[in-house]
This record gives sequence, C-alpha cells and structure tokens, in this order.
Amino acid sequence: MTSNRLASVAQFIGIDPRELENLFVCEEWSAELATGLVWLGPQAASLHGTASTPCGIMDLIHLYDPADWQKVLQALEDAATASTTFSFSTTIRPGPGLHRPVFCFGQSETVDGSDGTIHGTFAIARVCMETVPDRRGRLN
Repeated sequence: MTSNRLASVAQFIGIDPRELENLFVCEEWSAELATGLVWLGPQAASLHGTASTPCGIMDLIHLYDPADWQKVLQALEDAATASTTFSFSTTIRPGPGLHRPVFCFGQSETVDGSDGTIHGTFAIARVCMETVPDRRGRLN
C-alpha cells in the first residue's frame, strides 16, 4: 500500500501514521457492482470470518455490531448508486464481550447505478478488546 494511502488511513482514524501498521491490519478490497461480489485480502477475510473470497455483502458484515448494519449497508448502497467517496466505522464482534474496531473508506465508480466497482481500504485493529462485564463500557 502506498505511503499516501497509509497516511490517508491514519488521518481518517486520527492516529500518527507511524503507528498505523503497528496497531492495524490495513488491506485494500474491492466489490463488483454487477455481481455484488466482494474481494478481500487474506487478513481482512480472516478477521471478517469469511470462509472464502469473493464473498457477498452479508458475509462481509455478519460479524459487525448489529447496531451498525444499517449504517454500513447505507454507506455501501450510496456508493453503489453514484460515484462517490465513503467511509464508515464499526466493530467486528467475534464473540460475546469482544470487539475489534474497524475503519473503512473508499471510492466508487458506477455506470448508471448498476455497473462499476467500489475500491476501499480496511484498517482493522490487530488487538481484540474485551468489555469488562461488571463495568459497562469500560475496557480492560
């Protein structure tokens, strides 16, 4: 990934670009609008819990916090409808009380809202965090 792309990811997250790769797995991804198929890098696919790539949108978001599904689907739908830039943040929920922050930004290139591609970058926290059960909202 180019240093400009990494700097953009770090700015989006709000961290020092020198710390980005220590704290996050950063991988590019793409989606083909005509088929709805999403291609992920190997680490992003593994962290998203997908068995294979390409996969579908619902395969991509199934581990996301359900409270964020609508927001993520809306961002991707907007990107599929017209050429635009987009971003979203959510968390992957690999198990009860666990979460892994995810940041995504990208750009779409559509033709008549039915054909084209979406290209994006995921920045997924390397460390999975645990919510302390007796102190709501606090992290270990």
